[in-house]
Amino acid sequence: MPSSYVVKAEALTKIYGGKTGPLYKALNGIDLQVEQGEFVGIMGPSGSGKTTLLNLLATIDKPTSGRLDIQGTDPASLPEKQLALFRRRELGFIFQDFNLLDTLSIRENILLPLVLENMPLRDMEQRLADSAALLGIGDLLTKRTYELSGGQKQRTAIARAMIHRPSLLLADELTGSLDSKAAKDVMESLERLNAERGSTILMVTHDPFAASYCRRILFIRDGRLFSEIRRGANRQAFFQQILDALSVLGGNFNDISPVRS
Repeated sequence: MPSSYVVKAEALTKIYGGKTGPLYKALNGIDLQVEQGEFVGIMGPSGSGKTTLLNLLATIDKPTSGRLDIQGTDPASLPEKQLALFRRRELGFIFQDFNLLDTLSIRENILLPLVLENMPLRDMEQRLADSAALLGIGDLLTKRTYELSGGQKQRTAIARAMIHRPSLLLADELTGSLDSKAAKDVMESLERLNAERGSTILMVTHDPFAASYCRRILFIRDGRLFSEIRRGANRQAFFQQILDALSVLGGNFNDISPVRS
């Protein structure tokens, strides 16, 4: 019976430096498994290794040692051209600064991944309608990026990241530049995407409020997995659990967003 995991990391280690400079072990023997349909958060103090881990999962960087498996493929074993294709088809990315193209309409921004795949127009329009409805941006499709609020831009970015139905959606501090109301709208959209579409999501965040929408959170310290908590039925209780876990974790959390509930 095939495994249901989307991501599996075994003893993942990343060392920077060497030759002339000192060695720095950013990640140290990380074991990690993300199942199909999970919504996982990664938290840790500044310098804990969470961004390095995200870069490895995003196939932007390669591990020094250990093995990474995404949908049965080790990205480190792929030639550059195949890796680019793998990244484009299997992964979706959501960033803090949206990365939308100002020269395109919202509709064109969202459809871009499907245009690259030469998908038939009818199929593209169907997917666009579905995604826009799920994310509440159906009335924004003809607008330009400068006409949108931060929250609307981020929901557009989510629509673009999910429209080609990637195996894994990777989010990096996606509420970092949003106010409380916009952050809530964005996280509820992501939660809906996970619940209704079964999308597998892995999110790096400093924000306990954003993290409280995840189903499971992994805490990293000094390049190692430190602890893990799972959410029950009550998001408010989970939010408090996260705050408690962060206080135990220690380290520099000066850049945590203000507490929101």
